[in-house]
Amino acid sequence: MKSHLKLICGLLFLMLIGLVGCSSDGASNDQQGDGKNKTDEVVTLKVWDYLNPDSPPEKEQLELLRKYEESNPNIKFERTYFPFADLKTKLLQGIAGNELPDIVIIDNPDHQSFAAAGVFADITKEVEAWGEADKYFEGPKDSTILDGKYYGIPNNSNALALYYNKDMFEEAGITEPPKTWEDLKEAAKKLTTNDRKGLAIAATKSEEGTFQFLPYLWQSGADLDSFGSPEAISAMTFIQDLVKEGSMSENIINWDQQDVLVQFQTGKAAMMVNGPWQLPTLREESKDMNWDVVLMPEDEQAASILGGENWAITATTEHKQEAFDFITWTQQPDVLGPMHELGGRLPNREDVASDENYEWNKDPQLQVFVQQIKTSKPRAYGTKYPEISTIVQEALQRSITGEDVEKVMKESAEKIEPLLP
Repeated sequence: MKSHLKLICGLLFLMLIGLVGCSSDGASNDQQGDGKNKTDEVVTLKVWDYLNPDSPPEKEQLELLRKYEESNPNIKFERTYFPFADLKTKLLQGIAGNELPDIVIIDNPDHQSFAAAGVFADITKEVEAWGEADKYFEGPKDSTILDGKYYGIPNNSNALALYYNKDMFEEAGITEPPKTWEDLKEAAKKLTTNDRKGLAIAATKSEEGTFQFLPYLWQSGADLDSFGSPEAISAMTFIQDLVKEGSMSENIINWDQQDVLVQFQTGKAAMMVNGPWQLPTLREESKDMNWDVVLMPEDEQAASILGGENWAITATTEHKQEAFDFITWTQQPDVLGPMHELGGRLPNREDVASDENYEWNKDPQLQVFVQQIKTSKPRAYGTKYPEISTIVQEALQRSITGEDVEKVMKESAEKIEPLLP
């Protein structure tokens, strides 16, 4: 009897092992599914940006998406283009309707306000684990930080400098480019004729207008927290006087930076204030034009403005790590350097910016912008900056069209003060 019981128990034990084995095999088959591991599943990352694919510099940035897909078959991008001004509206609508992409390219002065609105994800832990934040210039890096937390990674930098037509300077008897406001004012007057103006800047009612005015505010020794000061008034008066004297066109209130480039290319302006992104276009389209670029003339101090774009991951993404992996891939020196070199932009990373193998450390005109960035300030004025910028734009347009500058600046200062952090 006992022997029968042992036999039965032995058979039951073997059956149990078989069942466990079947269960393990079944779990393994379920996990493998169609033969792919979970990490091999295709993830689609939605990207929103304002990069024009017809523009050579911006096309280089978009090329990164294709290159990353080639080396990472499990990642696909779904990219949507919006005009510059429309992207911000779409982001606000997206957070309200819970319809945001995974990744955004954003103008750096807008970064903090969208982070505060809950659009961007806190990526502090990821950035700290990455360990490369200290390689970035302080200005661009600060634009991605809110209340001590990281909400993005800088992508590229730029600054404004002064372009001038060398042949027109020679004809006017000007032997060297201006270095001070007084020099600039005198040169602009000498260069002005019936057919052209001495200088062109962008003063449109958009961020481009603020972008072009702030360097003069800073050069005077003032800032947004002293917008009604004598120094700030002198900066705006300088702009108004150039228009009153006929050295700049009143139409600058309608011109963006692309319009300014056209004025310079067509010989309707002898000088212009613009950025390094215009270098490829000028070199390609204006080969017969004898021009050069120099540092912005200064008043009390040297100053330009820091422009550029940042990467951000949205707060609603379900693919935070995949998005972060892509963004940090774009920041590898051997990826970041060639992309900026071909696109006419300048890197935010010290190690890439100082690499002598790149064109910006060989090309004299690009070197001007590298040098200019050292005196460039970011628009890091907190979450209310977009509102502040609108006030600055209105002050600029009111002054150019002839209103009393002191009155305009003091009224604007009262509006700006409560919006500052």
